[in-house]
Amino acid sequence: MSAVKGADRPVFAGIDIGGTSIKWMIVDEAGAILTQGSEPTRCEAVAEQVGDIGSRLAHAHPGLVGVGLICPGLVDEDNGTVVYAANLELRGVQLARAVEEATGVPAALMHDGRAAGLAEGLLGAGRGASSFLMMPIGTGISVALMLGDALWSGATFSAGEVGHAPIFPGGESCRCGSRGCLEVYASAKGIARRYFQVTGEDIGTKAIEKAIGTDPVATDVWGTAVRALALSLTHMTLAVDVERIIIGGGLSHAGENLLAPLREECASMLTFRDAPEIVRASLGGAGGRWGAAILAARVGGSTCYERWQP
Repeated sequence: MSAVKGADRPVFAGIDIGGTSIKWMIVDEAGAILTQGSEPTRCEAVAEQVGDIGSRLAHAHPGLVGVGLICPGLVDEDNGTVVYAANLELRGVQLARAVEEATGVPAALMHDGRAAGLAEGLLGAGRGASSFLMMPIGTGISVALMLGDALWSGATFSAGEVGHAPIFPGGESCRCGSRGCLEVYASAKGIARRYFQVTGEDIGTKAIEKAIGTDPVATDVWGTAVRALALSLTHMTLAVDVERIIIGGGLSHAGENLLAPLREECASMLTFRDAPEIVRASLGGAGGRWGAAILAARVGGSTCYERWQP
């Protein structure tokens, strides 16, 4: 990775730390992506690896003024600390400080789901809403809750971990140790697993979606997933009364095959209140990285992200 002409102008680094890979991008003040990349996550040495990535990015871009880091798990955003992230083998790690020491550039840390919600709120499907919740549905499920101008992280940094809320009490076992969790029935991994349990065929979620209406097992598994999601979203709607619901993550690529029955189920479960608008996320899988880039701009003292148009 080498420095490029004009690289001394202010730029921002967004780094998305996942259990499988670490993705990053460099964005300038106009919101243009100058470079992006990824590499496999070394779970036994995540802090060191992220510091090394930050150092390389700072060397290649002398104008780097802020680094935004995002990851799953329990994240103390005020102190830049990963309280606990099982998939990354991190506990009590001051990740933002590690990157600052490696780069000499201010860094900030945020939960990946909340970062995606931040980006959708400022740049995507959440614009214009007074409040919304964003639910990325992929290997796991979480929620970012935007109330007014603030994302809520919770008293113990656990806000939004709805994937492990029992939606069908006493149901199928979950890796978290509970039973009947939302992720068991409605995550992409859960849908594929439940189809395999019945048929012995590991065909993946996309194939299951395409078989809706022609394959009784696919139809049943998909319908159960939709009902589980609708129950979860109905509970949250009545708890916090959001204006809009945004569905993101890999499963959102199903489009109306997911959203249409989900709207219908939610509407049927709500009586005295109309169902919130349910829409698809507009930033796709890049939402987290855009959230990280916004975080980088903020920690670097810039509000240029208010003009970005991804």
